[in-house]
Amino acid sequence: MITWFALFLLALYTLDRLAKHMAVWVFFRRGRPAAPAALPADQPPVTLIQPVTRSPNDLRAVLAARARLVYPGLQRQVLVCDEQDAETLALVDGVRQTFPGWQPVVVLAAGRDGPVATKLEKMAAGLAAAQALEGEVLCFVDDDIVLPADAMQILTANLARPGVGAVFGLACYTNWQTPWAALMSAFVNSNALLSYIPFTFFLEPFTITGHCYAFRRQVFEAAGGLAQMEGRQDDDHELARRIRATGLRLCQTPMVYGVDNAFDSWRSYAVQMKRWFVFPRQAMLPFMTPLEQAASLLGTAGNLIPGVLLALALVSREAGTWLAWAASLGLFSLVYLLEERLYLPQRTPAGRYPWVLVSALLAPIQVVWALFSDDVIEWRGQRMRILRGGGYKRE
Repeated sequence: MITWFALFLLALYTLDRLAKHMAVWVFFRRGRPAAPAALPADQPPVTLIQPVTRSPNDLRAVLAARARLVYPGLQRQVLVCDEQDAETLALVDGVRQTFPGWQPVVVLAAGRDGPVATKLEKMAAGLAAAQALEGEVLCFVDDDIVLPADAMQILTANLARPGVGAVFGLACYTNWQTPWAALMSAFVNSNALLSYIPFTFFLEPFTITGHCYAFRRQVFEAAGGLAQMEGRQDDDHELARRIRATGLRLCQTPMVYGVDNAFDSWRSYAVQMKRWFVFPRQAMLPFMTPLEQAASLLGTAGNLIPGVLLALALVSREAGTWLAWAASLGLFSLVYLLEERLYLPQRTPAGRYPWVLVSALLAPIQVVWALFSDDVIEWRGQRMRILRGGGYKRE
């Protein structure tokens, strides 16, 4: 009976992987915007607001990618740094010297509770500076995001579609330097496309990915902007709710960006995994409809199957269960390689591929653990308790 149950789970996993892969294939076949030379000259002016918080990642590479952005319309960039962050300010000056044509507006932000301003405090400071600029489109982007050269073209083209109020992209993690960074990159790259894209075939997105998102300024202001967000840490989820409340929808775009996150220990990796799932549990789940909750659960439940098959194989020690487990890992690997080769901007280093298989078994356990853990998270040296509904308290 255990073997038959294992084969049943394998059949479910096969259906899950193939259906999701086909959804991704259809999504990307819908096409991308035209090349810059083929676009009209009257593209909407764009302002990028970029909070920078003493990034432990390769900020120089991130800023160099921002300097290489190609957009046929007017594009202005605003960098928001902490007042006392002399190291980051010197780095910004160095990148400006390397790219003389890149002249961002640099804004200094003061933290309400310390020398490091929160992301929302930096966003508000950047938004205040952007009021004097001509940006019809506002784009907020984190300091560990390596944008592709055509990022603004993809975002603005999708933002122009009828009924769209906000647009966002898809993450590809690019750091494989340590085993912990490899585990994180493997987790994201094996799940991002297969989780976010198939969902859009059944329901409208109910939130936006906080790495990089954009709005028309008029829509952003009509939805309330950043007003009354003091004491919150869920800017992306709250802004998504506000946009949807206006009757407009959220749009998942095919803009794939790089994320260069460095992890030097198991603890740093585990801390981020916990943060990722405490946030939605506290700030997003209370606002989701039963249908959205059910769809999210069903869409991710398949990730547990390889681990369950391994447990069945260890308990039963039957050849059939071991074969079912091996087949599930083979199917996982096949779909992972296809997604990576077809849609992601980076390849997994050959020596790091075993960590991809480890992640397939380990990450689902960590997700379940994080969903039932306490509410305290860590972010760049700061400890805070995430309150139900999206608020926080410093620990």
